[in-house]
Amino acid sequence: MNRTTSILGLAMAMGTSATFGAKPTGNAVAASTNNKRPNILYIMTDQQRWDALGYSGNKVIKTPNLDRLARSGAWFTQAVTQCPVSAPARCAILTGVCIEKSRVMLNEDALDKSLVVPYSTFDQVLAKNDYYTEYYGKFHSPRSMAEVYRNPPQEGFSGADLIINGDKVIYKKLLDERVPKRPLKEGEQYASGVYNGVPYTTNPMDQRYGHQPGADIRKIKTEPHGCVDLPPDLTFTAYTANAALKAMDRMAKNKPFVLSCSIVAPHPPTLSSEPYSSMYAAKDMPVPATIADDMANNPYRRANGRQPEFADPKRIGYFISDYYAMVSEVDLWVGKLLDKLDQLGLTQNTVVIFTSDHGEMLGDHGMQSKFIFLEGSVHVPLIISYPGVIKPGTIVDAPVSTFDIYPTLLNIVGIDSSQPDGYSLMPLTRGEKPKYDFAVSEWTASKPGVPNIMIRTKEWKLMLSYTDDTGKCDALFNMKADPGEMNNLLGTNPAKGEQKTVVAGLQKKLVDYLTAIKHPRADQVAKRVIVK
Repeated sequence: MNRTTSILGLAMAMGTSATFGAKPTGNAVAASTNNKRPNILYIMTDQQRWDALGYSGNKVIKTPNLDRLARSGAWFTQAVTQCPVSAPARCAILTGVCIEKSRVMLNEDALDKSLVVPYSTFDQVLAKNDYYTEYYGKFHSPRSMAEVYRNPPQEGFSGADLIINGDKVIYKKLLDERVPKRPLKEGEQYASGVYNGVPYTTNPMDQRYGHQPGADIRKIKTEPHGCVDLPPDLTFTAYTANAALKAMDRMAKNKPFVLSCSIVAPHPPTLSSEPYSSMYAAKDMPVPATIADDMANNPYRRANGRQPEFADPKRIGYFISDYYAMVSEVDLWVGKLLDKLDQLGLTQNTVVIFTSDHGEMLGDHGMQSKFIFLEGSVHVPLIISYPGVIKPGTIVDAPVSTFDIYPTLLNIVGIDSSQPDGYSLMPLTRGEKPKYDFAVSEWTASKPGVPNIMIRTKEWKLMLSYTDDTGKCDALFNMKADPGEMNNLLGTNPAKGEQKTVVAGLQKKLVDYLTAIKHPRADQVAKRVIVK
């Protein structure tokens, strides 16, 4: 079996499909140019911050295909994730409800076989309304949410298992087959994660940099950083996108369809491959303006296992360059997916949505990873393209949430739903006012000592704990005067009393919203005394 055949053949094993007999109800959004119910291509990356594409204003990163997608439709400048953690965020996107109601509040919840989410996913609703549905790549949600994707068991897994973790199992077999085992060279170590056992060349961000090949990884606190020794058609990004490309050929005959392509990059391990690894020189990467923040009055001062390399301006460029390389690889495959729509004559009747589950701090405030409500972690890219309906070059600067994707898709195809906690974004693409002038993000109340909920308007960001009456977990940032979030106006700020009116207004907006959606912690937020 040659390399291309092995990738596409094994990728097909991940394929899943379903068709049901009900018809859509309600009135659809204005039809596209060919007056047919639109197909939907949903593309999601993992851990991509909002400014990791050229269209956001980033002058360093190269993302020509994401940029052309953004130019073709609507770019949402202030989209936030409903939760800055993978599994809860993904469940919120799929169901349109907040994490406290879905009960998926930790990554571990995605592995709980007994957990049944009491809400339908947009795929499940669309499948019951004559949409053909398939999903490729990282799912990271409870199995009950994958029931719509049906396929005969492959490799000993059920259809849902294939989506949740079978992709990695099959991919590992592909690597075992196509990548010869070899001894490590000087400067190399063996990768972990999805590339487990594949050699990579370390860089100064890697804690094994400068150590002998095969250094003990048990004491390593951070993920690998460097260049993985894989050809470009054998990376996990290539594998996932190739599966979606193959599916599109088949699904074009089963219209209308929903095709989801969920790419793991740029999530750690931060390992790019050539030719992407050489695209960005570490020395040319801009040092984050907030990298030296001592966070003396910040509730996240001790968050994310703050390692010194992420606050080192001499090393952070290696992290950024590899992260950008991974995004540029994603961009290439996004281009292939868009080109495939063109080749199949589907572009004019396909809604394309691009987003990420959450962001990455990438050296902001000397930090890495996600889990927090600071911009690098909570602010994500969001693009919606719908030819003939959404005007090219549309900019929406209202704060919105990723769980608004659910009601947006149902609105587009004319299906009424009272389920979601968000709202359709289609009116915003026409210049209408948003239902809310804010967006909300959450993190589980089982995590003590950190903020649990955030409300973000254009000007202000308020984050607070559900129960902490000491105020140590509270923060207020003026996002216009302080976009880098360096000056917490609450916490230990002796002048925090001056913010009483602003805080009261934001708290009322938040309580009113939580009450309206029947959020289980609305009363706790209402009772919090934030500024005395």
